[in-house]
Amino acid sequence: MRREKAIYWLTQVSGWFGYVLLILFHNLLAGNVDSGIIKVLAANFVLGVSVSHLLRAVIVHSGMLSMKILKVVPRIIGLSVAAGAFAAVLYAAVSDLFFTGVPLILSPPFGLLAELLFPFATVYLFWSVLYFAAIFLKNYEREEVKNLRLASSMAEVELSNLRSQLNPHFMFNALNSIRALVDENPEQAKVSITRLSRILRGSLLAGKQNLVPLREEAMLTSDYLSLEKIRYEERLNYSVDIAPDTENIGVPPVLLQTLAENAVKHGISDLPKGGAIKISSALKEIKNKPANLILTVTNTGNYRPAGQRKLNGASVGIENSRRRLNLLFGEDARLEISGRDGYVTCVVTIPLQENNL
Repeated sequence: MRREKAIYWLTQVSGWFGYVLLILFHNLLAGNVDSGIIKVLAANFVLGVSVSHLLRAVIVHSGMLSMKILKVVPRIIGLSVAAGAFAAVLYAAVSDLFFTGVPLILSPPFGLLAELLFPFATVYLFWSVLYFAAIFLKNYEREEVKNLRLASSMAEVELSNLRSQLNPHFMFNALNSIRALVDENPEQAKVSITRLSRILRGSLLAGKQNLVPLREEAMLTSDYLSLEKIRYEERLNYSVDIAPDTENIGVPPVLLQTLAENAVKHGISDLPKGGAIKISSALKEIKNKPANLILTVTNTGNYRPAGQRKLNGASVGIENSRRRLNLLFGEDARLEISGRDGYVTCVVTIPLQENNL
């Protein structure tokens, strides 16, 4: 923030100083330079910096930086004319005071004001265009950095997901479970193979998409839990309840699957009698704000903060999910984990935006 302010003021001062130097150079060529001109140029410099800074304050506080171009253009033209008129009055007052010793308020030279209005309005219109161009370039640079960070995070998530889903233990357990079903229940074995293939395909595609419909993410999570169910048998019970009005909302890929994996590894697997995992979604309306998508994953177990347990693949997945949520949806997106009365609850809050509807 300090760096941006320093750049802004450096640009302001150097820009208006250059503008005054051009006027001075023009007067030098015309042989029209004296102490009065120097005073007027100095006043012009101070006036330019002050009025343009006031114009910037109006632009920022009126929310014009977030408006669409068709709404901004007429406002900019109107503000430039108003700033030009204001600057013309002050400039005429200073000029008249320097040359005649009589302030403008006592002897207003309306002819001078009319002559100054157009050039001043043009100068401030040009300043406004440059200011918006600078803001656009800065926002573009931020978006580029954001996209690079997101791409890096997606790559981390993809690698983490591949490590967790394609690691030898998972593959060994899943294939052994399916093998046991081949003779006992061939139809269920076929279904399990289909589910495993969907999980593998989803893992491979996870790093290529920013968002997927919640219904697809819920289906892959159900596939994952169904395979774990074969291994844990009665020790694992689960339910996936996705509200119909949330099915098409975009969520980061493997988000729910990561949370389900975390629930299995840190909850069910540590309990001799096992437990249950419940996944649900809902929309939460907020007054005067966009609605939020609320994803809840609750599992039997005792919550242990990350500092009290070894950081493993699932924990890395949780941290990656937090970073992805913040990159995609800003600071309003949250992933919170808490424990109470033998249950661990993970709540994900995703604000509804144009990119996930």
